[in-house]
Amino acid sequence: MEDNDMFKRIDEIIQESIRPVLRADGGDITLMDVSGGVVTITLKKTTVPTTFSKFIRTFNVPRECLCGRGAVRVASVREGILNRLKEEVPDISEVVVARDI
Repeated sequence: MEDNDMFKRIDEIIQESIRPVLRADGGDITLMDVSGGVVTITLKKTTVPTTFSKFIRTFNVPRECLCGRGAVRVASVREGILNRLKEEVPDISEVVVARDI
């Protein structure tokens, strides 16, 4: 899949199934770039991780990667996003968080 086509498909997945979950917990995500299977995003950290914690567990992120009551770790979020995106776009090799706020 070409990078431009992959960007469009990944953005659709983010808009439909990842962003709403992040926003429900006070966070957000923006797709910045897709190049050679590497997806670059920015994240606004969640403040109440309840919804997103459940979401990333469904994509096989180990429970020990999730913190309890504080903000969800960026590594856990990145891993959950990578697993979710790879379900529909197997060519993805990595998700890089360019900035988290």
